[in-house]
Amino acid sequence: MFAGVTVSGVTIHQEPGKLKQNAAKPATTQASPQKHPTWRVKVVEDFGAPFVSVHAKKALFSDVASEIGRQLKLKVPIHVTDKAKQQLLTDDFDNLPLEQAVRRLSPHAVIDYVMNGGADPMYPARKQALTIYFLGSDEKAPDVPAWIMKDPSSEMYVGMVYATEDEEKDAREKRKKDLQVAYNDGLFTLHVHKQFLIDVLEEIAAKAGIGLNILTTNKAQKEIDQVVTWDVAAVSLEELTNTWFPSGIRLYSRTDLEKDVSKPLRLTIEPNQDAQAEQNVTP
Repeated sequence: MFAGVTVSGVTIHQEPGKLKQNAAKPATTQASPQKHPTWRVKVVEDFGAPFVSVHAKKALFSDVASEIGRQLKLKVPIHVTDKAKQQLLTDDFDNLPLEQAVRRLSPHAVIDYVMNGGADPMYPARKQALTIYFLGSDEKAPDVPAWIMKDPSSEMYVGMVYATEDEEKDAREKRKKDLQVAYNDGLFTLHVHKQFLIDVLEEIAAKAGIGLNILTTNKAQKEIDQVVTWDVAAVSLEELTNTWFPSGIRLYSRTDLEKDVSKPLRLTIEPNQDAQAEQNVTP
């Protein structure tokens, strides 16, 4: 409809709703699209061992590593160097054991481990990560933390006291015959007959160039005066720990995943949760 008015021969037509032709239209704000994360991380435990799932596309490596550390609930501290933090990660995997997951995430990683002896049926061997280091290319692994190399608690010293020099001499001769430890290319060969476990561990540690520390305060703990007879050929220190050492023995080690090399750090005797298995004797 139009309304018309004639003034001095001039006709003016006015359309409804057109009174303010130049009025500004109300401003509209368009919501910006939400940014979806470029990665997802899930860590679950099965029989005490962590399994990791990662789905990432050009994600900042530091974000993914930080979330893995958070979900591990500080059981395994994760350290990422400044150079490694800036890397972008694209990967997709589900339910990998922790070490395999670390290998997938970075070609430059180092893990410090502790493993308890597995000879006690009630307490099977477990290899647990203590610390994970993600490094940039050409970066060296940091020094082993002091808390791994030396426990702050008091240390026990154990030794034999002989009544006479002749008795001590006879014991040394018998030990040469009944306690033989050879070490070649990272493998041990042992011929041990009715020898104190501590004496055997001392020989093993000396051959490997590492320390042996007695950290338990329980003088009655079976590892302190346990006698063993072993006949073992060409096995690694980790295999000795897994199969032959009782649960109170701990092997600390460092694994360089890039070089695929594990290096023993030290042996200890620690509290073993009162496990009292039979002595491990070669049939």
